[in-house]
Amino acid sequence: MKNRLLWVFVAILALSAVALVWVAQQKGRVTQHPEVAIQDGKTIDFSSGKPVVKDAEKEKAALAKGVKEINAAQKGVIFGSPKPPEKKAESAKTP
Repeated sequence: MKNRLLWVFVAILALSAVALVWVAQQKGRVTQHPEVAIQDGKTIDFSSGKPVVKDAEKEKAALAKGVKEINAAQKGVIFGSPKPPEKKAESAKTP
């Protein structure tokens, strides 16, 4: 019984060491993503997996249309302040 328990402990220890080595190797594989400066009036396309700055008239028209739709959707929307919780009348207690 003691011998079997010792082997189980050794197996768990070995698997833990393998898992720690694997995790350490995976952390080293993380790559840095390229930084792209945000430019006014231009779009950034990430569909290819890499950032590509686009400055086409078609893109500008789509961007302007989207801004108009957003402005139209929020027109007339007003968020009021929430009502304060009503205080319950405390019964007057005389000593």
